[in-house]
Amino acid sequence: MFEDQVSIAAQLTTILYIVGVIAIMLALVGVILFDAGLSRPGNVMHTMVQKLVAAFVAAAGMSVIGFAIWDWQFNQAFGVPNGLSKAIESWWLGGSNINTLPQNLDPAVVPGADSYHAFFAIFIVFAAFLAALLAGAVIERVKTTSLAVVALVFGALVIPFGGYLVYGPVGPLSNAGTHDFGGSFFYILLGCWALVLVWRAKPRVGVFSGTPPAPHNLVYTVVGMVLFLAGICGYVLVNGFLVPDVGYFGITLNESGMGLIVTNLMMAFAASALGGLVTWKVSKNPYFFLIAPVSGWIGVAGLIDVVKPWQAGVTALFAPLVVLGGYKVMNRLGLDDPKVVPLTLGPGIYSALMTAVFASGVKQGGFFGLEGDYAFQHASIGVVQQLIGVGVFLALGLVSALIVVTAVEKTVGLRDKRVDDGLDGQLDRVVIGLTAYPERTEVRRDDEPIAVSLVR
Repeated sequence: MFEDQVSIAAQLTTILYIVGVIAIMLALVGVILFDAGLSRPGNVMHTMVQKLVAAFVAAAGMSVIGFAIWDWQFNQAFGVPNGLSKAIESWWLGGSNINTLPQNLDPAVVPGADSYHAFFAIFIVFAAFLAALLAGAVIERVKTTSLAVVALVFGALVIPFGGYLVYGPVGPLSNAGTHDFGGSFFYILLGCWALVLVWRAKPRVGVFSGTPPAPHNLVYTVVGMVLFLAGICGYVLVNGFLVPDVGYFGITLNESGMGLIVTNLMMAFAASALGGLVTWKVSKNPYFFLIAPVSGWIGVAGLIDVVKPWQAGVTALFAPLVVLGGYKVMNRLGLDDPKVVPLTLGPGIYSALMTAVFASGVKQGGFFGLEGDYAFQHASIGVVQQLIGVGVFLALGLVSALIVVTAVEKTVGLRDKRVDDGLDGQLDRVVIGLTAYPERTEVRRDDEPIAVSLVR
């Protein structure tokens, strides 16, 4: 028995990660409620069921092999022969390390084993969270089976490979100086996949011609947004290393501080709300105020651990305008998604580039006790490296999404043809067989111009 693996000091990080798991689940609930509110009354259960299917299929995929793909970077850094196969052998769902109690794992081989086990859970629930967001891009028009296949590949392979590249101190990009913290590059990946899905699934009936579908309950949407933000408050600190008696380091092993990060997050919420008021005024659409704090979070996700509070505030202030720009481009192109692509793709790129503006020169990368190419904090954040990261993730996201979505479309089909047969507002009844509002029928609410404008 290795008592150091289960000491109080060793389990502090484990507790932090467990709080993170709960927080991400809270954010997941928020995402589901958000889209349920934007759905029509006859499609609420359909929307919620599809998001849950996508979430848990992606989580299952991640649990099988995803964590092992991410861990590959550490085997490379420590010179383990056949690093990928060894990582899979140790950390796939049936692997030796994940199926052994932490006190029975040698800390010389698996340091911090208990926290590593908890981080495995973080990856599972984070895959569920991202897949639920992805499903929100194509509500009320795609087949559940097709969405499940897309979510499976996204969760099992694409998210883990993105994590291997940049989420961790010794990934190929992060070890060279590309910086992320809360997932700005994951949001770029998500935005690319959502963009391809939206393009291939085509718009909902009536969105760009006739009477667009109106949200049935914006209270759900607002409550969902608040739950999302509450979840982010608990999630944000899991993106790093808490080293007792040394300090807190960001996920790329840059120096940081827990108090600074949560202060920066509150600044981002407040400043983005102010930016949301301006965006509301410019667009004449209150929707952009409602989602402003979410855009503020994504806008600072990549830099929140390496900037000062005023810098986090300045960055978040302009994030809602980035969302508005993306929204207008989507409408100009005839792409039906007022949420996921505008909220993730533009702000994710913005966050990655603003990291270079405010944090160039900050040391990161490598690992404790290593030398040479993986020496502790041997790399520095810089403009070129952030641009490389953005380019790599745009290419990874677009190419992988095109391959997977095209394959699904050509085999099982993507769009549910029933939505084009006059049943686009009755998916609860015809697909799920269970309605959220049995007493209500589909109504085109032409007298609610504000509600209609939220989805157009």
